[in-house]
Amino acid sequence: MNDAALTNLLAACRIYAGGRVDARFNAAAQAFYADAKVQPKIVTRAARELRGLPPPGAAILANMLGTIAETGGSAERSGPAVWELFTAWLPQIHRGFASRKELSPKQRQLLEAFQLLGQSAVTHLAAMPKERALAAGDANLMAQLAQLQDYTPGAAWVRHMLLSRSDRLLVLHGPSGRGFRLRYENIVNCFHLFTLIQAAFGETLPGGRAPNRFIVDMARCVTVAEEGNDEPWWRYETVQPGLPGVAEISGEASVDTIARIEGMQVILLSPSVEGAAFWDTSFFTPQLFAMPANVVIEETLTARETEEWLAKVGLPAKPEATDERKADGE
Repeated sequence: MNDAALTNLLAACRIYAGGRVDARFNAAAQAFYADAKVQPKIVTRAARELRGLPPPGAAILANMLGTIAETGGSAERSGPAVWELFTAWLPQIHRGFASRKELSPKQRQLLEAFQLLGQSAVTHLAAMPKERALAAGDANLMAQLAQLQDYTPGAAWVRHMLLSRSDRLLVLHGPSGRGFRLRYENIVNCFHLFTLIQAAFGETLPGGRAPNRFIVDMARCVTVAEEGNDEPWWRYETVQPGLPGVAEISGEASVDTIARIEGMQVILLSPSVEGAAFWDTSFFTPQLFAMPANVVIEETLTARETEEWLAKVGLPAKPEATDERKADGE
């Protein structure tokens, strides 16, 4: 195996001090990218060198490895080493801020390089669901990310990724007695979910309308988020486990707060009330283009299924739904 491309790149990384790369670094990077296409093992070997490089060089190499993973390379070749480096730097930076003293030169250097490393961590973890789930369950890691997210995008991006959820969802529209099974992907808060539920239904339900493509494209990470607002077309409610009746869903809350019946998250739609809260596009951020958010309708329930689910929720079936069941011979 020809080691020249990796050797030259590592040499360039050792003297890289941050900022724009020079012609020498660019030439070494392009040669490495070319070699990685024909001999993928060079990616694994490069990843092993991350811990031995100065922070600026390690971060830019990690970012390059993320680019390779994003463009068809295997995230497994470099992902574990990138995540190991991220979790090694994070507590060092966190200690600097937790001490309420001025950051040391080493901590400041790590902080300045952390954004590139965070980009790479997001790219790799997007393709590594098991590792992502393990990280999300690490309370200490999540606390450190939360405390650092206002100081570095690297922490904000990774925290948002680890808070993102994907799941199946039952939506019951009370006024029409119709029910649907949906699937949502990579969503953190309920306001974001509401926007994409509305985009999925459009004008198919009473109270719906044509979606605002400008807002929806931002919510789906198709375009970069700009300032904008969305509004509720319906009132969003869910069941209260152990209590009668339903409760309004807080748009700012995590999608994890949506209650479940028989393992399925359930949302009830009813006519929106006057003065209902709007939300802005900040609820769609930070945008992770490696893990775009979306909601799709997977199945429309039959009239009988909808009636059964409404009964489980404690709501009566609508007369028109019962008539439809009779018409279908159920």
